[in-house]
Amino acid sequence: MIRLLHEEDRIPVLHFLYQESTYNIFIIGDIETYGFNESFQRIYAEYDEAGNFLSVFLRYRENAVYYAPTARFNHEYLSIFDHDPFNFISGKSELMTLIEPHLIGFKKKHMYFCEAKKLTFPLFHDPSIHMLQSEDQAYSLFKLLSMIEEFNYHDKEADTFVKEKMQSLSMGMTLFIEENNTMVSTVATTAETTKNAMVVAVATHPDHRHHGYASRLMKRLMTVYLHDKGKSLCLFYNNPDAGKIYHQLGFNTIGTWDMFNR
Repeated sequence: MIRLLHEEDRIPVLHFLYQESTYNIFIIGDIETYGFNESFQRIYAEYDEAGNFLSVFLRYRENAVYYAPTARFNHEYLSIFDHDPFNFISGKSELMTLIEPHLIGFKKKHMYFCEAKKLTFPLFHDPSIHMLQSEDQAYSLFKLLSMIEEFNYHDKEADTFVKEKMQSLSMGMTLFIEENNTMVSTVATTAETTKNAMVVAVATHPDHRHHGYASRLMKRLMTVYLHDKGKSLCLFYNNPDAGKIYHQLGFNTIGTWDMFNR
């Protein structure tokens, strides 16, 4: 059976999800931050006759995430897909393989899933690294990310981005480096939970690459999370060169993750 979850389900569903907290970082982060009563978020779950959870499906704005501890997909979810549509859906590759035949008109992106649990370098501090806190800084971030082709920001509105960015600061942090009052490199976290956070939007201005900015930002971010906060960090990559850098910094590949976008 599948049903929509409510606030009274918080403790048991989080207990279920925390059994694989790294893979469930998005679902856990959204539940812990937004709960069950926001209009932009819904959490569905499949459970057996004894009331034990078997799988969970999260709808957050235009995004969806599916999770099950074993390779299973209940086709009853397909009616939810139809009535609660999304533009992006992702999950562990072994689970998304079961869903892929039903994702007509979606494009697949296959990624490696990495995690860092401890520092492999000395604590890193850098006074040139700043933390994003204002709307003006968010507009500068939008300008930077719009120049990065793989982020595909061509159709995104600046005001919408800034509003969502400021709202998301409760779920992570954004660090950046400036040169001559221009933001040239950035890294951010999202879906921060009590145990970990996801690294996203690692980007450097095309004219300012090969200066080590991204590595400096990553080292500072890892110092904050792995040392100061005592939390692990996760990230995705599909670029072999980027993978080498992350592995050198102490990330280890733990699996693969597939994302489909409409």
